[in-house]
Amino acid sequence: MFHANLVPAVERAVMIMDYLASSQMAQGVSDIARNLNLPKSSVHGLCHTLANLGLLQETPQGFEIGSHSLRWSSAYLDKADLVRDFERLLATDQRLTDYTVTLSVMQSDKVVYIGCRNAQRPLGFAFQIGLSLPAVFTATGKAMLSHLSRQQRDQILRGKWPQVFTAHSVPDHSTFEKEMQEMAAKSYAIDNGQIRDGMYCIGAAILNDFKHPIAGIAISMTNAEAQAEKVEELGQVIADLARSLSNN
Repeated sequence: MFHANLVPAVERAVMIMDYLASSQMAQGVSDIARNLNLPKSSVHGLCHTLANLGLLQETPQGFEIGSHSLRWSSAYLDKADLVRDFERLLATDQRLTDYTVTLSVMQSDKVVYIGCRNAQRPLGFAFQIGLSLPAVFTATGKAMLSHLSRQQRDQILRGKWPQVFTAHSVPDHSTFEKEMQEMAAKSYAIDNGQIRDGMYCIGAAILNDFKHPIAGIAISMTNAEAQAEKVEELGQVIADLARSLSNN
């Protein structure tokens, strides 16, 4: 059954991928079309397109799942492993027990939170899994973007600048690049009330083996708690935790 507002060709391609993923052997176009109740001509075109893209592979017996799909499953499993490592780290490392700690990943020009532990102390802002925020205002977003080249950042941030959340939110691209330059000598990034007035966040990037940012970890507190010495101390702690997660 097809759904309104979805692209039929994409929906059919997913149906074919799901069917072949559950099959014990390669399947011919006729078998796929019959079992999925799809036009044979559509199945023929989709299977050959998916095969050319590496998502399927053609054998003498028919089509089966191709190796390219492993990249997606590997990325998903890496993310799941990262969440487990994050939760394990919070359970064993007591340095951040009293603070809100979050784990996020970049999706286009936003960060999406995939792990969080909210502190009992009220922040006036509740992080939750699935929350999406403009990367340029967040500590983890800034930390991850700082590990990219200027050209890579420009590509990600080429769209319309997001509407500011507070008077402290970085207002434009040029101001943001100044922040990137100021961050160059630090191992962590800060959100000084750019998401919410009165909330202060410190974040660091988690890197893969190629030194590319794959996620970010951050601590959040109130402005009253964010004294200069405390920020520096917790900045080093969050950078240390990011390095630990990078090495897992």
